[in-house]
Amino acid sequence: MTDLQISDPLAMRDLSAFASLAHRADADGAMRLQVASDVLAVTVAPLFPHGLGDSTPLVLAMRMLRLGDHEQDGFDEAVPLSNLLDRFARDENGTTLPVPPNSVLVSWTGIAPPRGGWSEYDTISVGRLHETAESGIAEISTGAPDGSGGHAVKALRSRVWSRPMAGEQGTGMPGGLAFAAAALRFIPPAGRDDNRQLRIMEAGGWLRLVAPGGHLLTRARGL
Repeated sequence: MTDLQISDPLAMRDLSAFASLAHRADADGAMRLQVASDVLAVTVAPLFPHGLGDSTPLVLAMRMLRLGDHEQDGFDEAVPLSNLLDRFARDENGTTLPVPPNSVLVSWTGIAPPRGGWSEYDTISVGRLHETAESGIAEISTGAPDGSGGHAVKALRSRVWSRPMAGEQGTGMPGGLAFAAAALRFIPPAGRDDNRQLRIMEAGGWLRLVAPGGHLLTRARGL
């Protein structure tokens, strides 16, 4: 079993909270753990297409934190969120994260955004993200009441979250990016800093929203 030595208790609690929110957004989801030197990059995909014909946008949520050593440089595994939460629940671990041994293969881990070459492309307000997330959730709730079939709900979610959402300069991003920003608490609560403008970066056909809580990435359309 691999152990990751998180730099401090606050970072450990922050990672635990992130995993919990990601699990709430997708109970069957996974988290990718990648180590470069003493930096741990953690990535989840609150939304991603499941097979051909699925128009659900790929939305990756990434955060980075410091490790206490360089021992696991090069480590790269995806593990179920449910198993990670079990590890976080063990207070005796302190700042040591025992990585669950049951790694999983998920399609989105094979799609890598650029590591460099990013340039500023657009901006979007925190308030606009909240408005898009709230209206999308309401539309799905209204359009898929209790008793709706799984395929119908999935198709509706795909339509709603793939709908373009324009930035200040007209950059189209899928509404699912707003859903992820709100669900993972990457942005301040609604009503706080709503006018704050967040940067949208572009590189190699990808868009990256730089949010207070981390980075949200999606493949751009039409670039």
